[in-house]
Amino acid sequence: MVTSLAEYVLIFFAYSTLGWCMEMVYMGAREKRISNRGFLLGPCCPIYGIGLVGITALFQNSPYGYWMVFFSIILLCSVLEYFVSALMERLFHTRWWDYHDMKFNIHGRICLETMLPFGLLGTFALYRINPFLIAMYHRIPGTISNMLVAGMLLLLLIDLIVSISVLHTLNLPEGEQDHTAEISRRVWEDLKKRLG
Repeated sequence: MVTSLAEYVLIFFAYSTLGWCMEMVYMGAREKRISNRGFLLGPCCPIYGIGLVGITALFQNSPYGYWMVFFSIILLCSVLEYFVSALMERLFHTRWWDYHDMKFNIHGRICLETMLPFGLLGTFALYRINPFLIAMYHRIPGTISNMLVAGMLLLLLIDLIVSISVLHTLNLPEGEQDHTAEISRRVWEDLKKRLG
């Protein structure tokens, strides 16, 4: 069971990284090219980490059955994905994902095709992956695990600062479609100019 703040930080980073890997594989196979699927420079999609932290906090002690938890996770993930899409578009005036070409979508921000897999993956993570992650975490000596958590938080903070500062200086693509690959290309071109 996840109880401490450090364990929640571990959950956040583990699933942010796993989500990034999943996005890279899925979109790489779909689009036949590799591009950074997150808005951060590092291998991290925070929406997955936030989602699993929320799922863990809300449902790990749920008195309800598997199916109620499954449908509750679908609802939570859908609300989170819609809200994050709207917030990022408001902040950066561009979209990182769009589902207008899929059936049963709501404003292109969420759709049935992704809701069901998120429900399945979230439920599997809650009941199967979380216990494994926490067991592995507790095998690490306390001093090292604390340094690991502090290091991850520091890296995230640096990545957030650098990524947001770069994004705010770029002319980002507009319109209701997935601009992730183009945003990634422009960000890395800008970084090369700054560092070159």
